[in-house]
Amino acid sequence: METLIKDEFIVLKKNLIPDYDLSLTVYFRKQGKENIYIPKGQILKSPYLYYSEPFSWNKGVFNLRRNKIYIEEIDNYKNLSLEFSKNLKKFYIGYFFLNLFINYVSFPDEKLFILLKKALYYLTISKSPEIDKLNFLVKFIMLNGILPDFRYCQRCGAILNEKNFYALDKDLISPVCKNCKEKKDKFYLSYRDIILIEKLKRVKFKELEKIKIEQKRVRKLIQFLNLYMKNAF
Repeated sequence: METLIKDEFIVLKKNLIPDYDLSLTVYFRKQGKENIYIPKGQILKSPYLYYSEPFSWNKGVFNLRRNKIYIEEIDNYKNLSLEFSKNLKKFYIGYFFLNLFINYVSFPDEKLFILLKKALYYLTISKSPEIDKLNFLVKFIMLNGILPDFRYCQRCGAILNEKNFYALDKDLISPVCKNCKEKKDKFYLSYRDIILIEKLKRVKFKELEKIKIEQKRVRKLIQFLNLYMKNAF
């Protein structure tokens, strides 16, 4: 039995299958993470060779047959792999985005698809790629439902401000106020950092360049969010 699907996807990974076939790990807008099988996809004459590169976005019709998805036709596409090949830092950051989807995303979510699509596009034209990485991490963790609400003390519910904020709890999960402090709580983020994270949750990609953040602080927050994500997933 065959089922035709009209959807769009972003290529996360290209997998070579001996001797000439390809399997693409992709993230669909509607279907979520899937594998697309391309018979003889490795040969130079393959019509899908250009569409199979990581970072490429493709829209078309797909055929679900015997639990495998095949490309029926590609209606529209945008290949960003050439743009990323021009800048090594942007390539590594874009590759980091794709790997987050490979390792942590296991369910369909249109908002996550849109996040990845926008993040890759704006990264190609960005003047501050590290800030794009930080912005992506905040939004990615938020959309996965594991970003705590930094506006409130997780122990008593008090609204946090610059005067009463104390630290993160001992597990580096949520902020606590001075009235609820414990010896094992950790001073990893400042209140200023929390305000920035809350701001990045809402900022639009096209307005990101207006936010000025010193590189030392960007690296610190990226390190924290990576650590937090590993503990939370």
